[in-house]
Amino acid sequence: MSFRRKVVRSGIQILPLAYMAFIWFLSSRPSHSVVDLGFYDSLIKESLHLVEFAILYGLLVLALLTRGELTPAGNKLAVIISVAYALLDEFHQSFIPSRSASVTDIIKDVTGIAFVWYVVRETYFRNPYAKITRFLFWVTRTFAPPGKQQEKKEER
Repeated sequence: MSFRRKVVRSGIQILPLAYMAFIWFLSSRPSHSVVDLGFYDSLIKESLHLVEFAILYGLLVLALLTRGELTPAGNKLAVIISVAYALLDEFHQSFIPSRSASVTDIIKDVTGIAFVWYVVRETYFRNPYAKITRFLFWVTRTFAPPGKQQEKKEER
């Protein structure tokens, strides 16, 4: 594997941690201190709960793919880490002035994670011809260490 690919691989593996730090940073600030979107501020920020932890799950899947084939156990681990971090984030927000922890936010976080998990399950594990599956295979073929790269999914 070339030096450039190793650097990109390391970047993909670090990305979930960097994103988690970014979430922590934003959660540590009053909700209006980062950006105020006027009339739609609350609606947009509440909707971001659906996306925020779905992105984290997706980044974890990509990081796992750079280590080799995504297994059902690895996929489950990515879900567990994402949900656990969503819970930790809400707990953290309960200590921040002008922030609050709510079950509704956790439900939105988990819903976003569940949606992306469903897409990964229905494509990567069940449809080797889907565009998403081909992209995920490409990530493994390109960035996984030699010997850890997956064989063609069609052979299963």
